[in-house]
Amino acid sequence: MDKYKVFIVDDQVENLKTMVDIFEQYRPEYEIFQTNNPENVIHIAQRIKPDLIVTDWDMPNLNGIEVIQNLKKKKETMEIPVIMATGIHITSKDLQVALEVGAVDFVRKPIDPIELVARTHSALLISKYHKETLALKDHELTESSLHLIKSNKFNIDITKKLHELKVLIQQKPEVSENLLKTIISDLNSRIQEDSWHRFNLSFTNVHKDFTKNLVDQFPDLTGMELKLCAFIRLGMNNKDIAALLNQNPDSIKVSRSRLRKKLGLDQSQNLESFLNSF
Repeated sequence: MDKYKVFIVDDQVENLKTMVDIFEQYRPEYEIFQTNNPENVIHIAQRIKPDLIVTDWDMPNLNGIEVIQNLKKKKETMEIPVIMATGIHITSKDLQVALEVGAVDFVRKPIDPIELVARTHSALLISKYHKETLALKDHELTESSLHLIKSNKFNIDITKKLHELKVLIQQKPEVSENLLKTIISDLNSRIQEDSWHRFNLSFTNVHKDFTKNLVDQFPDLTGMELKLCAFIRLGMNNKDIAALLNQNPDSIKVSRSRLRKKLGLDQSQNLESFLNSF
């Protein structure tokens, strides 16, 4: 169960106590922070890094709208979701103002425990999903960047070899044939690697823990066997897998048989169904 940090801001101590009591009763796993001085929000938020802030709207010196505006100005706090709590500004126009300034939701006062817990939990789940999505995209971008660097180095090397081949064709035909075979082999390997890289990024997006869970239980699986597991997990047949791995279908059939033995499966167990459990 996730242990979220929720930061409550309200100038009325009674309101703070009410919300703290509600969270302690319905969501005891939450770590609750509070302040009755809105001017301290930025400082406290930067220190505790809450997952969510619930702030009152009508407060002296600094109201809820100004609190949100100040949070949005700081890099460390601008992404923290904020729920506006209000008992006065409850018209549709008021609520639109709060949402436009950056609030993700609102709760009306007097606070209803079920509404507070439901809206808070919903905002936390949406925020978590957003963070996970950004982290995944950052990972994909890093992987793609590293792969691009590697591809550029490969292209430079192939270009150099082609220039060498051009000279050798004229001077040493017998040597140039060997170099041509090397270039063709390198290109075939690169095509396979590029295809696997694109497939693996897409596969990991959908089945992000598949390889980890498989390796945890079967640490002696080779890289090629893990690739084969991923293809089988998607229900691909031997012919399609062979085309992707640049092998013949009979070789894939033998590899599947060896994989079954390595996974400890007998003839009555379906390999695809087994891999679907990871």
